[in-house]
Amino acid sequence: MQQLYRILQTFMKQAVRSVAFLPVPMIVASVLLGFLFFWLENATSISKWTQDTFPALAITSQDTARTILGMFIGGLITLTVFTFSQIMILLNQVASSYSPRLLPKLTGDRALQFVMGLNLATIVLTITVLLSIRSSDDFKIPNFSILICTILGITCLCLFVYFVTAITKKIQVDSIVDASAQDTIDGLKDERDLGDAGYSDGSIPAGVRSWYPIMSPISGYLGVVNHRALSKLGHAYDTTFYIGVSKGQYVPEGQPLLQSKELLDEEQIDRVLTTVSPIRDQFDDWYLPNLKQLTEIALKAMSPGINDPGTAIMVIDRQTEVLIRMMDTPFHNYFRAKEGGDVWFVRHNFEDILAALMQEMRRYAKEDPLVVRALFQMLYHLLHRAGTSLAYTRSVLLEIRALLEDARSNIPNTRDRSLIARDIRVHRRAIHHLAQLKGRTYALREVNADAAQS
Repeated sequence: MQQLYRILQTFMKQAVRSVAFLPVPMIVASVLLGFLFFWLENATSISKWTQDTFPALAITSQDTARTILGMFIGGLITLTVFTFSQIMILLNQVASSYSPRLLPKLTGDRALQFVMGLNLATIVLTITVLLSIRSSDDFKIPNFSILICTILGITCLCLFVYFVTAITKKIQVDSIVDASAQDTIDGLKDERDLGDAGYSDGSIPAGVRSWYPIMSPISGYLGVVNHRALSKLGHAYDTTFYIGVSKGQYVPEGQPLLQSKELLDEEQIDRVLTTVSPIRDQFDDWYLPNLKQLTEIALKAMSPGINDPGTAIMVIDRQTEVLIRMMDTPFHNYFRAKEGGDVWFVRHNFEDILAALMQEMRRYAKEDPLVVRALFQMLYHLLHRAGTSLAYTRSVLLEIRALLEDARSNIPNTRDRSLIARDIRVHRRAIHHLAQLKGRTYALREVNADAAQS
């Protein structure tokens, strides 16, 4: 059952990212709607009601009905072909200018899928109604069906204007950066909410390296793990599990995926793997892939072919917001379900994430003074936010030293170096000043508390 659930879960994630997620069901619905209209036209007097209610829209000639429906079919097919062509051009532009990993964000856009689905569904429904018109003297014109097709056709024309406006806005770099940053923030919020679901932080048990390994059955990426089911299996088998692969990490077939404190038989291992087995595809439905997408946009902007430092600076500003929120997010590494066993797992830590981000940014931006100044500003903002946390302070200071070393080696201009040195002095004074203000605030609070007690 767990294996079937994970297969369905992976299939749904792939489906919602596909551009055909809404169009295919809408086409099927239009076919069923065509049969429903055919039954209503023959079994009820709905067309007579339509003719009496909207006499100006009533059609009395079969040739006129066919002409109107054929006109809508031809026009909508042309409109749909143009829409698909424009989508392909825009997707190619996004892949070449920003990052190919951003394409699922556009193909999975519900508004885009709805417009395409409505165009195709209207074409299919109109063809169905057109085929239902019989060339006989006693045949009644399906005025109700023609009226619905006309309304849908006009709606498609109006939505085309919306589609052009919306898709043009969505491929603008600021919209793409905002969307990726917001997805990252939402992913961090989900991480914080895990604390209410039984997740917590703790020290990995001693001797975990000597536990029995369980090998990966396939080559793939570690996706969503059903920690609750794994915890219950741990209780049933009287063991403790440790997942030594972090989420999103690639695991070759036959390599250790997790470890069990007690030795398990093959049947038990198969049940355990149904809760944690890797998947073939990577998904961006959590915070780290979206943060990497932001970095890729900045790197693409700094490439010689594009050379757009303004976009890179905008990305750095959004990365600053994301990293500050990350400092406030607890990264859990332990879960225990009610009446379940202990499950430990590797977590992504702030130091590794910041180091990976800065390594890429320094590699491509170390010769651009404006971007280097923006990176220093980001790091000193993080240093201020680190506060009394020694781990965060140490991580940020290491990156400041690395960036300073690259700036000294790759920016030879005296004026640029002096401006960077001035920015660093300003940032340091600002941090020192804010620290003094906080100290005065805390001291004032203590004085007020003592006065209140007196």
